Amino acid sequence: MDEEQTLTKKERRELRRQERDEVKESYAKKRTLKRYIIRSSGLVVILVLGYGVYLLSKNTAPQGEDFSLAIPVLEDRNHIAIGAEPAVAYNSNPPTSGQHYGTPARPGFREGTIADGNLIHSLEHGLIWVSYHPRIGKESEKLRDIAGPTTVVISREANDADIAIAAWGRLDKFNLEDGAIDEDDLLRIGDFVKRYSNKGPERIPPGQHNGI
Repeated sequence: MDEEQTLTKKERRELRRQERDEVKESYAKKRTLKRYIIRSSGLVVILVLGYGVYLLSKNTAPQGEDFSLAIPVLEDRNHIAIGAEPAVAYNSNPPTSGQHYGTPARPGFREGTIADGNLIHSLEHGLIWVSYHPRIGKESEKLRDIAGPTTVVISREANDADIAIAAWGRLDKFNLEDGAIDEDDLLRIGDFVKRYSNKGPERIPPGQHNGI
C-alpha cells in the first residue's frame, strides 16, 4: 500500500504543506542567489568602469609642473590679408593672439614653413602650436609623436628658443640641454597640450580642423 494512503487526512495535509513550504523555500533560495549574482555582477562592472576611468584620467591628466606663462590676449582678432602686418604688434615670440590670416593651419607634424598668421588662427580654434628652431636638426623627429588632432608641430626660424609651445594667450619655451630632446622635454610639451588644448575663443572639435 502506498505510504500516503496509510496516513490520516490530517497527516496528508501536513505532508502537502511541508512539500509546498519546501518548494517555496527552494524558490526563495534561487531568487536570493539570482539577486546576489546580479548585484555581484553589477559591482564588478562598476569596479571595472571605475578603474578604467581612473586609468583614463591618469593618462590624460598633466603629470609635471606647468612652466608656461599667461600672455595678455590682444583683443583685435580680425583677419588681415596674407603678408600684411598686424595693426598692433604681437606681444610674444611666437605670438599667441592678435590679428591673423583667414585660413588656419591644420594639425600634424608639418614639413616646410607656415606663416605665423595662419598658426595664430589655429590657436584661436584651440590648437596647440609646437615650434622648434631648425638648429635642433634631427632631434625634431622626436616631436612627431607629440603631433595629434589638436597639435601642429613645425619648424620656425624666428624662435628665440629651441622649443616653443603656444596656445591662445599661453606660452612656454625652453632650450635643450646638450642639444637633445629628452623624456622630461616630451613630458613638458605633452602636459602643455593636455592643459591648454581646445581653449581658444573659437573652439573646434578634434578631427574637424581644416586649413592649409
